[in-house]
Amino acid sequence: MTITIKRPVERKKLSERVEEELEQMIRQGEFSEGDPLPSERDLMAAFSVGRPSIRDALSSLSRKGLVKISSGERTRVTRPSPDTIISELSGMSKDFLTQPNGIKYFDQMRQFFESSLVRYAAEHATDEQIDELEAALELNKNSTNIEAQFKKTDTNFHRVIASIPGNPIFLAIHQALVDWVIDARPDREGQEYLNEKSYNDHLNIFNKIKARDVEGADAALIQHLQDSFDSIYGSDA
Repeated sequence: MTITIKRPVERKKLSERVEEELEQMIRQGEFSEGDPLPSERDLMAAFSVGRPSIRDALSSLSRKGLVKISSGERTRVTRPSPDTIISELSGMSKDFLTQPNGIKYFDQMRQFFESSLVRYAAEHATDEQIDELEAALELNKNSTNIEAQFKKTDTNFHRVIASIPGNPIFLAIHQALVDWVIDARPDREGQEYLNEKSYNDHLNIFNKIKARDVEGADAALIQHLQDSFDSIYGSDA
């Protein structure tokens, strides 16, 4: 079988080769978590490349969560965190939000995600976690007429629910959805009235969780998220 190549295969940049080699060394344990990498000068000598290639490689490794770059200090090996994983998706996600139905699809994803969280909370939340959620609800109540503060307490109420399973990835996903979707939403008309309604929705969700009503908590959460979406984009969006 003959393969016709219409254009030459691009050679990898020097920085990409350095990145791949260092990444392999880190993953194979030649550098352990917390270890400093060789200086830029030593890396330049080891790989026979210039300083820009080394810095590009280290920057890419930093975005992957494999190294931490600090001004005035040696670059050290780290391990990816949930926040690192999510941040790698941020650029693509924000681009997707601008596409037709992009916001609608993300809101649907948020419903699926938070539905599972609220069901778990209603079934498994400890008394201490219920108290923490009640405190978040009280802050939400006291800020209905202060828009910037209400937005923060609204987000925090949902964040407390996301924290109940004790899984840091869930918290990272929640924060990402806040960054990608909620913060990108336009302001709504009749804001104070809508804040009051949102608080009452939160109160209903809280009461269902406290009563250990799994189905009721789920239904209240889904209705709350749908109403929030409709108040901004309309029910036909």
